[in-house]
Amino acid sequence: MAEEKTILTETDLNEQMQVRLDKMHKIEEKGLKPFGYRYEFTHRSGDVKEQFDALSEAETEVKLAGRVMAIRGHGKTCFMDMQDKDGRIQVYVRKDVLGEENYALIKMMDIGDTVGVTGTVFRTHMGEVSIKAASLEMLSKSLRPLPEKWHGLKDVETRYRQRYVDLIVNPDVRDTFVKRSQIIRSVRDVLDSHGFLEVETPILNTIAGGAAARPFISYHNALDMQVYMRIAPELYLKRLIVGGMDRVYELGRVFRNEGIDNRHNPEFTSVEIYQAFADYRDMMDLTEEVVVKTAEKVLGTTKIVYEGTEIELASPWKRISMIDAVKEYAGKDFTNVTDLEEARAMAKEINVEFEPTWGIGKIINACFEEYVEDKLIQPTFITGHPKEISPLAKSNPENPEITDRFEAFIYGREICNGFTELNDPIDQRERFMKQVEERANGDEEANMMDEDFVTALEYGLPPTGGLGIGIDRLVMFLTDSSTIRDVLFFPTMKPLKGEQQHVEAMPVQIQEAAAPVAAPVEPEVIDFSKVEIEPLFEDTVDFDTFVKSDFRAVKVLDCKAVPKSKKLLQFTLNDGTGKERTILSGIRAFYEPETLIGKTLIAITNLPPRAMMGIESCGMLISAIHSEEGEEKLHLLMVDDHIPAGAKLR
Repeated sequence: MAEEKTILTETDLNEQMQVRLDKMHKIEEKGLKPFGYRYEFTHRSGDVKEQFDALSEAETEVKLAGRVMAIRGHGKTCFMDMQDKDGRIQVYVRKDVLGEENYALIKMMDIGDTVGVTGTVFRTHMGEVSIKAASLEMLSKSLRPLPEKWHGLKDVETRYRQRYVDLIVNPDVRDTFVKRSQIIRSVRDVLDSHGFLEVETPILNTIAGGAAARPFISYHNALDMQVYMRIAPELYLKRLIVGGMDRVYELGRVFRNEGIDNRHNPEFTSVEIYQAFADYRDMMDLTEEVVVKTAEKVLGTTKIVYEGTEIELASPWKRISMIDAVKEYAGKDFTNVTDLEEARAMAKEINVEFEPTWGIGKIINACFEEYVEDKLIQPTFITGHPKEISPLAKSNPENPEITDRFEAFIYGREICNGFTELNDPIDQRERFMKQVEERANGDEEANMMDEDFVTALEYGLPPTGGLGIGIDRLVMFLTDSSTIRDVLFFPTMKPLKGEQQHVEAMPVQIQEAAAPVAAPVEPEVIDFSKVEIEPLFEDTVDFDTFVKSDFRAVKVLDCKAVPKSKKLLQFTLNDGTGKERTILSGIRAFYEPETLIGKTLIAITNLPPRAMMGIESCGMLISAIHSEEGEEKLHLLMVDDHIPAGAKLR
């Protein structure tokens, strides 16, 4: 079945914009302004509906402003659907009320125009609350048509790039961001109620510290020095605790130069909280309170449904150590393991990969990530992290190789991180030196030495509990959003090639009014100097064996993350047979699933079915892999969309 047309061609768009331009000029010819000035409205659509009885009885004149979303004309009368912040309301317009000249303005209106309406309220015969217009004013002419259909998945990349259109046509999107604001307000309310002081610390740092992450690097011209966008405010906030401000928090943006996937964006929002004379157990209690009270305030319940799974957020949350969790889910007990070779052997037995430089702590953490993380569906605190992966956490008094640290997981995803803060300056210096050593060995996410922070600790940091909550991930859970991009107004996106070509699609009049067109974009220069490629396969494969592989072009009908899997994407494909084909691929770290819908890929289609996470995968998608600066890169092989589904490769 042919796919229905959902996107205007450039020719269609050009023609429609020309029509709207002509209407704009006609408005000007009548002495009216197509782009108005201040408009003082008295009510919003929600107010009118809530106060209808009182407004109707008193015949109160109301003034509303909003965007026209539909026009239904009937000669001397017409109905309009007008949308404002609260939603939509119907406007009834009569020629004999407005007058012939003003009523003619209706013919110059388009879907998307912003108008002001003055009138009284009434109910139609169908019982719909409406406004009987006494006057109508053009506030802003829309020169570009709204999309006829705004398919969530099919146009997901456009939705993110043009969030302003997404907000106009998708009420659910607006609701998500309203809830985001309410969630942030609730988090602040809980902390403020406990006497925490909201503070601000530098975003430009001379040392990238407070977390294990690769920073963004910039340069300060006046001071002639390199600076980093902050990866965490932690070290500054603990300096404030040293200074006697015993309860502080900062809610704001942090920046990490890392990959983009459904849970990560290079800039994101977190809240970091520090409390003097407390420990990690107090911070776990505070985490539960923040999440539970926020859910109750914003949603009215602690029971949420996320990606089809019911989750109970109410206290108490399960608490289990990392070593006990690995023992429970992976069947390996690292409790008394002190020999590195023994730890390596245990990891190999359960097929967990590790780096040669890793100690026992990082190996335990790798086992946890592989076998435990995605099993933690209901809220769970993981405690007892190895010291090797917790350079800023205080050691456990009974076992110095682990720390008094916790992470909270919901639906297999980390939502927060906290610990009893390390306040021993000698121990802290030793851990920084260890991090510096790891950094010298190629770990770009290892902490830098921060001498001033050690100096601060030497003045005395009281026993302190610290906590960081990922606001974006909390919003994802409370709004049932599958990707972090759905809860960020403007997620980080790679610019489209040749975006200046949009100017060429504009009518001539708009082009002439626009700023001069920028110089043509130079072709992208790709640096392959740091790329490492696997050596060519030396063994030969006979021709008859090779030709048995059936390589076909396939169209991606749908793509989604496999629940409870950190790696797998599930593709629904058109392979030209008339039957949908399912293929699973472990490339979740490299692609947002929504962005692959509609792409043409290459697959081997005659492999035997293979069960993965309880789903039969029928084939294999072809991709290209290489290493760059020690990091694996992967690119799906995508071909020209003109190639039909099922086309055989020779």
